[in-house]
Amino acid sequence: MARPLRIIHIADCHLDAPSRSLAREVRERVEQSARASFERAVGLAVDREADALVIAGDLFDRDLVRIATELWLGEALAEATAAGVTVIVATGNHDPGGGGGPLDRIAWPQSRFHLVRSPAPVRIPVCRRDGSLAGVVIAAGHASARERDNLVAGFPADDADVPVVGLVHCQVYGYEGQHDRYAPCTAADLDRPGYAYWALGHVHGGGPVASETPAWYAGCLQGRHFGEMGAKGALDVEIDADSVRAEFRPLAPVRWQEIVCDDLAAIDDTRAMIEHCEHRFDELTREHGVLPGQDWVLRVRLRGATPFFAELRGAEAADDLALALRGRLQLLDVEVRDDGVVPPVEVAEHEGQPHVLGVALDLIRQARHDDKLLAQLAPAQLAGAPEDEAARAAYIRALLDGLDVDIAAAMLDERER
Repeated sequence: MARPLRIIHIADCHLDAPSRSLAREVRERVEQSARASFERAVGLAVDREADALVIAGDLFDRDLVRIATELWLGEALAEATAAGVTVIVATGNHDPGGGGGPLDRIAWPQSRFHLVRSPAPVRIPVCRRDGSLAGVVIAAGHASARERDNLVAGFPADDADVPVVGLVHCQVYGYEGQHDRYAPCTAADLDRPGYAYWALGHVHGGGPVASETPAWYAGCLQGRHFGEMGAKGALDVEIDADSVRAEFRPLAPVRWQEIVCDDLAAIDDTRAMIEHCEHRFDELTREHGVLPGQDWVLRVRLRGATPFFAELRGAEAADDLALALRGRLQLLDVEVRDDGVVPPVEVAEHEGQPHVLGVALDLIRQARHDDKLLAQLAPAQLAGAPEDEAARAAYIRALLDGLDVDIAAAMLDERER
């Protein structure tokens, strides 16, 4: 019985893409890790004795590629081809094949390498190390940065006796994590006769597409910001006559992640807050796909009632907590956001009551819906307020958000003294 066709499927490497982080050390680490993740993908293909390494578009982020990358990339891919791995690169919207740019400057491997840079599908036999035919890859690339045509519709049916893989950078309509509609297609378009698997690129989240023929987005190879959170890496795919198995392999050295801390009722000092965040982060590190020694860029969202609310609110408090967490948890970087930290006050209990607090809360509630009352309560000169009447009202109402809780907390605290 012949061994299944084995491919390593990656996409959206975006080599030399700038990170959006404001911290220089984070930017440098993320940019370095994109290269490290690519080297790990090559190493995975070699170690798994893969028949092919397929790259589904956006190998580069833009025309500007560093000299070091130009020199390194060809050598990195040559390690795969020298080990008997066929490497197939299809261009995407960030690295279109219409001419010029890094595609024409790289010293690509001389054998077992294919660069597909035009929309016309190219049929590429994939041979094992002994020369026998393992499978076929049919690939199409983007010629321009704004490919509007349905490239998948141009893929021919195939009747090979070995598994056939479609390779393309495209947007499948309706897929979760939808990006710009370059090379758009539908899930039904992927159900073409003879195909066993579709290796897709463009959507950075990764995952299977709801189509009759197995089709997967590999996701981006390395996250660059909080819009690309979670484990990033490659798909290890085996295809035989009866089944397709696609297993995600985490590779990225840097991981962007977010935790939400909304159970703060028992938090009443800094130590408790840090220990609470540490517990949530510890839970995160035990999830699937976490690599040993992985660097983390963490966002902590704080929300809910806590007696420690006054100390947690404001930009300075967020920065101080972020600095403390970065040191305590040994993280690459931390961002803390206040998503609505409030004092432990039940505002509804005091609304409509015959006391000063009840009257104040009633005024705030009425002002949210009464433009005339809102104008009477607001000062004539209000910093930052627009001149347009409707825009000014919307601006003032935004200022009322959370004011009922603040007033209730302040007045109740004063009463207890």
